[in-house]
Amino acid sequence: MTEFCNIAVPIEVLDRLEPVKDDDEAVKMIGCEIAGEMIHEILSTPLEDGGSDGIHFYTLNLERSVTKILTAMEAVQPRLDALNGRERSSSINLSSVNVPSSNKQLPWRPSAMERRVKEGVRPINWANRPKSYVRRTEDWDEYPNGRWGDSSSPAFGELSDISHFYSFTLGSDEDRIAMLGACLTKPEDVFEVFANYVEGKLPHLPWCENSLQGETFMIQKQLAALNRAGFLTVNSQPSVNGVSSSHPIHGWGGPGGYVYQKSYCECFVGPENAQKLVAMVENHNSMNLYAVNNQGQELRVGLEEGGVTALTWGVFPNREILQPTIFDPHTFLIWAEEAFSLWTNMWLNLYDVDTESYEIIESIRDSYYLVAIIDNDYVTPNERGVLFESLLQVSGVE
Repeated sequence: MTEFCNIAVPIEVLDRLEPVKDDDEAVKMIGCEIAGEMIHEILSTPLEDGGSDGIHFYTLNLERSVTKILTAMEAVQPRLDALNGRERSSSINLSSVNVPSSNKQLPWRPSAMERRVKEGVRPINWANRPKSYVRRTEDWDEYPNGRWGDSSSPAFGELSDISHFYSFTLGSDEDRIAMLGACLTKPEDVFEVFANYVEGKLPHLPWCENSLQGETFMIQKQLAALNRAGFLTVNSQPSVNGVSSSHPIHGWGGPGGYVYQKSYCECFVGPENAQKLVAMVENHNSMNLYAVNNQGQELRVGLEEGGVTALTWGVFPNREILQPTIFDPHTFLIWAEEAFSLWTNMWLNLYDVDTESYEIIESIRDSYYLVAIIDNDYVTPNERGVLFESLLQVSGVE
């Protein structure tokens, strides 16, 4: 929206949102507070100094937010007080408004579409491209709830239609070139772009619509080192064993429960590194691997045909066990088509044919594997996690 309107969000607004960015209710509360402060300033400023004698709300079907603002302001009483010459309040306080607070209800942000209200399970592969997944499944008659089941079920509709590929913008071509590199001279230049994203120096990558998730900071240094070694990560999560569902980073589902998740890493690697990862997984009975390249050649260790693995689950009072994030080999192959297409649509097309930059991106697209690794041992304690410790060893990073 900011790109569309050609505006920038003030840093003080971003600073207020950052601590609660994963809590929808808290974000709405702060949004209402900011709107209330703006309205107070506008209505309290004399007309000759740029003030206004009225405010027009566009609710966009979110009338409850407007109601919260008006309730907190006692129906814009500050302006009425100003008109009558009475002392005005110096601040807006929404703490008196009865708004329920809660953690994230799911590890991923639910869609606002009314038809998807019961959706409770998603593949992990689109975790960093949720808009793409929503677009690709918006015509489904049903949405998986409770269990993922058979992703080829007619009830779920088609997921593989290339027309559903969703491309968010990284700005103009000039903006993308500035972000991804104007002149690539070696593969390490690409590695550095991925590492910069993990370190928070870049806001997006073609495979990542959003900024880093909070739990990524736990393994940020390891991920940056892996990327600089040529293990280009696009999706990852550390293991979690029985953490409170109210935990500020890992928590979801509401209070009183416990959440769990398996270590997971998804990355682009060259053929040689792909074979190293196969050997690594073969030496760890708890790990599974699935990989595919742009030509459709597959590598598989420990994954059964058609098997679906729960990657995140939670146990809560008076509820069944929830498993909102899964890995499905069938959908991984569909995701891989999209992932490899992004090398072309979002990066390769920035450069002229026959330039060194074009050849580097083309070579990565056509020779690298997209690898997904699951560590089913979420119990064994390890500061960096067994999976990421093993990846660092394979990559040669200490």
